[in-house]
Amino acid sequence: MLQPAPWRVFLFLLNIDLYYNKSAMTKIRTFIAVELPNDLKMETDKLIVGLKPLADGVRWVRAANLHFTLRFLGDIEQSMIPVLEENIRRHLADIKPFSIKLSGIGCFPNVRRPRVVWVGADGEIETMKILTQKVESACRKTGFDKADKPFSAHLTIGRVKYQQGLEQLVDTLQKTEFETESFEVSEVVIFKSDLSPRGPTYTPLGKIELI
Repeated sequence: MLQPAPWRVFLFLLNIDLYYNKSAMTKIRTFIAVELPNDLKMETDKLIVGLKPLADGVRWVRAANLHFTLRFLGDIEQSMIPVLEENIRRHLADIKPFSIKLSGIGCFPNVRRPRVVWVGADGEIETMKILTQKVESACRKTGFDKADKPFSAHLTIGRVKYQQGLEQLVDTLQKTEFETESFEVSEVVIFKSDLSPRGPTYTPLGKIELI
């Protein structure tokens, strides 16, 4: 029986090694969040629809993408997701479901030079902060660096692309009152974010239930 040349065996083994190493090193854009129930997504979307005509220089968030970010991780190795999920589950073992509501609207950093349009939160905010701290501890345990921004309980609904022509929008934000019914926070979700010219698409990679 003819035996394959040694160099062919070497190339075959090299290709296998490269394939598995590439799979292990696949990186995905990732963040951890609390997702809104669909009825509140729709209610917030009605608010956004009313604000859209007031300024051209804002990129508004689609209803399907509305969420409270607990921790943005950026591009991470896909192989880390199971470890991250398990660490979050362990750190959140003593956190029970709690209630918050959407309340208030404004912009960061200030009304003079807005960069982000946000909806605030009210209710059991201290529990939300503790939840975020425990998620941060789980991320550090998994090997990630410390978060570069302190947590602020808000929902980003728009990002300002340019500053011209925002006067009417800012004036309306200062006069608008927005508040929803409370909803129960019962899980934390690890999301993958795929960027495209149409905007990001978020896909759940893991869910950690609060019991």
